[in-house]
Amino acid sequence: MNKQVAEMNYLYNASVVEKEFSTERLLQCLKEDHMYPIEGMIKQYERYEHMIKESESIEEVFFILSGCIIASRGKMRIPYFYGSQDIIGLENLTMESQSSYSFEVISDKVKVMKYKKEDVIKKLLNTQEGYLYHYVYMQDRFTQIVRREQLLRLNAEERVMLALIILSERYGERIVSSTIFRFPKSINKGWLARYTNLNPNTITIVLQKLHQENILSRNQKGFYVDISILKAKIAHMF
Repeated sequence: MNKQVAEMNYLYNASVVEKEFSTERLLQCLKEDHMYPIEGMIKQYERYEHMIKESESIEEVFFILSGCIIASRGKMRIPYFYGSQDIIGLENLTMESQSSYSFEVISDKVKVMKYKKEDVIKKLLNTQEGYLYHYVYMQDRFTQIVRREQLLRLNAEERVMLALIILSERYGERIVSSTIFRFPKSINKGWLARYTNLNPNTITIVLQKLHQENILSRNQKGFYVDISILKAKIAHMF
């Protein structure tokens, strides 16, 4: 009995659930064909191409393998980003649900693995603890929304610094054995201004100041962010 309790406590430990039911594990689960096999296909989209338009029926689920996408709604100035390891189309598990956002490619290319939404839902229903994949996904999306709302309450300089941290850690490339990230190339100053709801000139001024403080550096491959120093400057946010 004690062993069973220990196993249950382990299974439903938050960190264990996040790891065992992550996006990577979900994609792996969908690819497995020993129980309720389903077919997916890899597709590539070009810059400015819309994967889904606002109010369109969501009939497919997209797993982003590479590239960057912007999600916007109506005249909403402040967008959301989606990149590698993110999923589009899984928020609502009901059939024929409509998209609340328009999803547009902002990198040179985006590569996705896509499945019919109906197949994904049936696969989850036929998989033990399958609902936890959706739970972990929704928890992650909620966390991203909350962090953005926290960001928008900060002053301009802190807002830019937190945005650099969030976007670098999630979509950037970490330099081995360091706290330095290469900022995602497809997110330029214009997109950063929209994400932080600031004027592009303000973004330029803050970036220049961070560069003078040796927090940012630049070369031909892009610009680099020292996350540890940024976190120390806005320690009250962590």
